[in-house]
Parts: sequence; structure tokens; C-alpha cells
Amino acid sequence: MRKSVARRFEEMNRLYHFTGFKAACSIIESGKLRFGKSFKMNDLIESNRMGFGRAIQGYLSADDSRDYKDLLVEKEMHRYQQISFSQDLEIENCTYLGFDLHTMWGLYADKGYGACLVFDKNKLTLQDGDYANDVTYHDLVTQDYETRNRGRAGIKSEIWRRKDEIFFIKRKEWEHEQEYRIIRRARREWDDEYLDISSALSFVIICKDYSVCYGESMFDGDYYSNLRYLNKRIPVMVYEYGLDWYSLWQRGGGPIWTEQTGFLA
Repeated sequence: MRKSVARRFEEMNRLYHFTGFKAACSIIESGKLRFGKSFKMNDLIESNRMGFGRAIQGYLSADDSRDYKDLLVEKEMHRYQQISFSQDLEIENCTYLGFDLHTMWGLYADKGYGACLVFDKNKLTLQDGDYANDVTYHDLVTQDYETRNRGRAGIKSEIWRRKDEIFFIKRKEWEHEQEYRIIRRARREWDDEYLDISSALSFVIICKDYSVCYGESMFDGDYYSNLRYLNKRIPVMVYEYGLDWYSLWQRGGGPIWTEQTGFLA
């Protein structure tokens, strides 16, 4: 017997990606999610990583300038690209659901006028060489890394071995993101890399049941029409709020989750 939309949503191992509405439509249409350049992140530490190492000095060819030696590690780090998702998190018997993160709606989904794309984590298609893990959060995170290796091949190998230390640690001020991250090493730092999400994309959540135009329902405007035109098989949900509670609704049906009761059977 086929499961209901509500049951599929509740039982799925979910990942969430918050974005603007135009970007959401582009992702749905292409079935791909673009990796972000690690040196263009909104985290100052990640976008300003510096690498250095005493072991590098004196072991490279005479053709390499001193400045270039100092930049070798940074150049290798810049080849790494990443995709960030939010996820559900349990702490001391409390569950923090990824679609219920108001900061994410405000910062990344156009103040609530964007969308939250929901993916089945078990259906994500990673390429050989991709690596995924949870981001951990710490009081102190350094943006400088000292390498122990002498040459280019050694630096490449060392950064890969230390990938969790370099690419999966952030300051505690970011812990509201509940981040799950995928990284990929590109051949060149400016190459655009994409993740195939065509099988994993399972739901779209709209935050407000009305559009920017006053008095016009979100479902009567172009937003919903565009979503349905791009992919009719993906259910569209509504995350809405009132004076006393927040809830998640299935379009054309009742609530499947409320802040007070959790998921409804």
C-alpha cells in the first residue's frame, strides 16, 4: 500500500536546502545543485583560509618564488568546493527540525519568500571522491593551517587526510544551521561542480501562504504555477505561522505537523 505524503515526509531521512525562489526553480528544473567555492563562503574563516608551513621552505624547486611557496596550501584548499544542507537534530530528547529553523528562512530563503527544498539523504548521488559529514561547532576555530609535507603531492594528500579538521569545523555562532556538508575537490579552483539531486529531491516547502503582492495567495500567483510546471511529482508544502503556533501543511490537505503536537498520524 502506497504511503501518504505525510507519512513519507515523516519517515524520510531528510536534508534541507534554503534558497531564493528563482534559485529553487533553477535547481528543480536542472536536477542539479551547484557546489559553492570554499573561498566565497559567508563564514569569514572559511573564505579567508590561509596555509603555511616551515616544511615547505627549501624543498621546492628554485623556479618557485617565495610568495608562491606560501600560497601552495591555499591554492590546494581553494580546489575544494562544498554544498551545505540543514538537518534534523536531537539534543537531550529535544528534536530541532530543519524546516523549523527561522534563522535559515530569514537569511537564506529571502526572508521567507523563498523556498526550502527537502531531500532524501539516502538517495543523494555522490561522485567518487566526494565526502560528506556533519559540521561540528567549537568556541575557537583557527583559519590558519600549518602543513607538515614538503611538496605538492604531499600537501594534496595531507589536506585530504585532515579534511574533517579543515572543512567540517565552524564557530559556535553558526550552530543554528545544523549543517550537513558535502565537499568535492575540483580539478581547477574556478570550475563549476554540480551534484545530481534529481532522485533525492522529494518536497518543496513554501514559508508564507501569500506572495509579495498584497492579498494574493501564493497558490494563485506565478510562484506556485512555476513550481508545478517544472515538476508535477514533487509535493508542495506550506510552513506557516500564527499567533500561537507554527505548522506544516500539505497543499490541499490538513496539517502534517504542528509545533505543539509534532507529526500527526
